[in-house]
Amino acid sequence: MNTNPKDAWYHCGHCGSLFQSDYGFDEDRLCEVCHRKPGVGLWPAVNSVDPVASAKVAGFHKTGDKVRIVARTPSSKNRRFRRVFLFTLIWILILLGAVGLRYYLTKDSDKPKILSFSDLRNNLSEKDKEKILNQVLPECDRSIRGFLSAQTIEERVEFITRSAELKAAVEAHDKDQPFAQVDASKLERTAEEWIRLGDEWMILTQWKDAEGDNVFDAVFRKEADRWKLDWPHFSRYSEASWKSFIAGEGESDQAVFRLLAKKQKDTDAPRLNDQRMMIVLAAPVWGKPEQAVTESPMISIDLSSEDGELLKAAFELREKNLTVGGSKLAPLDPEGFVRVHVKLSRDELGGEFRLILNELKTCHWIDSNRSGF
Repeated sequence: MNTNPKDAWYHCGHCGSLFQSDYGFDEDRLCEVCHRKPGVGLWPAVNSVDPVASAKVAGFHKTGDKVRIVARTPSSKNRRFRRVFLFTLIWILILLGAVGLRYYLTKDSDKPKILSFSDLRNNLSEKDKEKILNQVLPECDRSIRGFLSAQTIEERVEFITRSAELKAAVEAHDKDQPFAQVDASKLERTAEEWIRLGDEWMILTQWKDAEGDNVFDAVFRKEADRWKLDWPHFSRYSEASWKSFIAGEGESDQAVFRLLAKKQKDTDAPRLNDQRMMIVLAAPVWGKPEQAVTESPMISIDLSSEDGELLKAAFELREKNLTVGGSKLAPLDPEGFVRVHVKLSRDELGGEFRLILNELKTCHWIDSNRSGF
C-alpha cells in the first residue's frame, strides 16, 4: 500500500504546471511552480469563485460524499429585464382584456339593425327613413289599386281610413262626383316621401296613369296593422257642391269645403296691404292639378288673426314650391294657389250673394286638424 503523503497530482489553472501534493482537500494548497492557489483540479477551491458570478458552482464537503448547489445572486441586469418583461406581459393582458370586453359589448350593435315603422324618428338619418319607407310602400300601392279597382262601396271603404265613419260620404260623393276611370293596374307612382302632422307620420305619394291624362297625389296613414288611403284628401271631399254654393243654390247657407286659395291685389285700398290679405277661392279638378275652376269673389282676411297668420305661412311656403308637413315635393296645384280646408257661409247683400270665411281649418286637405306648420 502506497503511503507517500504526496501521492496525488494537481493541475494549476494559472501556470499550467503539474505538481504533487497531499491527497484530499487543502484550502492552503499552493502550486509548487507559481506559488498561487491552483484554482482548478480534483478539489476546486470554493473561495476562489467570484461571489457575484451569476453561474452556479458545486460545493463539496471535505469528505467528498455530499454535494450542495450554491445559487448565486442574480445580477441587477437580469432583475431589470425580469421587471420589464413582467410589466409588458401585464400590459398586454390588460389590452387583450379591453379588446375582448369591447367586442362583447358591441358585437350585437355591429349587426345591421332591421328597422321598422316604430323606429321612425325626426333625428333618424335620411337613409334609414328611406329604408322604412320602402318597406311600407308596397302596402300603400295595394291600397290605392284596391280602392280604384273595387266594384262596390263596401269593397272600396276597406282601403280607406275611418271607413265606418266615412262610408256614407263615400257613397254620396260617388253619386255626385264620380272619379275619372283609371286603370289601377297601369298606375305609376312618380314620387313619395314622409310627411308629419303633429305626432303622426304619413306618406305622401304622387301618381299618374298610363296615358298621363290623370295626375294626382295620395296620402297614406297607418291604421291598426295596415296602411290605408286618406280618402278626404284623395277625393278633395267637400260637404256641398262648390259651384252651387257660390251661386246661392242648395238648401244650406253654410258648408265645409276643400278648395284652393290665391292672393289677389287689393286695388280698392292698397294702403291696407299690411293689415289685410285679399284672396279668392276656387275648386280643384281631380286628376288635373293645373286647373282651378269657379273662382269666388274676393274675401278679406285680417293678417293679425289666426287665419291670416296661417294663410301667410302657407303662401310663403308655396313661394318656395313646398307644402306643409315637411314635404319637399313640389305641390300638384296651379301656380300661386295653396290648399285650404275652410268653413264658409253665405248671405245676400243688395241682391248678390257674398261669402264669409267662418273658419280656416287647415292649409291642406288631409283628414287632420293639425296645421302642419
